[in-house]
Amino acid sequence: MTLFQRVLGGEFDRLPGPVRAVHSLRARTDTSGRANIAAATNPVAWLLCRIAGLPSPGTEVPVSVSFQPREDGTEYWDRRFAQRRYASTMEVGRDGDDGLIIEHFGPFDLLFRLTASREALRWSLVGWRFLGVALPGWSRPCIECRESGEADRFAFDVDVVFPLVGRVVRYGGTLG
Repeated sequence: MTLFQRVLGGEFDRLPGPVRAVHSLRARTDTSGRANIAAATNPVAWLLCRIAGLPSPGTEVPVSVSFQPREDGTEYWDRRFAQRRYASTMEVGRDGDDGLIIEHFGPFDLLFRLTASREALRWSLVGWRFLGVALPGWSRPCIECRESGEADRFAFDVDVVFPLVGRVVRYGGTLG
């Protein structure tokens, strides 16, 4: 059972086919596609994007993602948007984080609640930590992700908004 199947249980079967396919992988899979990216132009948002390796603005930007399930039940995701690369490891939450997906992104842990429907899988950030220490709710960015299907392609839309800074980046596209 994959980590997404463990977190979603029976709700996993409600997801659109392309979303189920990506989150059912048991071996490394490399995929590619295109994305449209809107990034803020204010200096603080630009710096956040640059430090994190988040995508630069553009239209029809080439995207590649390597999904790498591991024997320990985690998944490593390596994403490239043109020349920008960022990677993270996903794992099932435990010890008070039950029912969540935890994305390890550099020194940060991002805690997401997943919601499945026939139309999409939604990810909502519900907590975050720096070097394992919980950060206050008022500092938490609003990160909303939506994964769906466009015909037989995996579609994604990610929106990142920080308190006091505003939107840092929004990107969406398809893989497959």
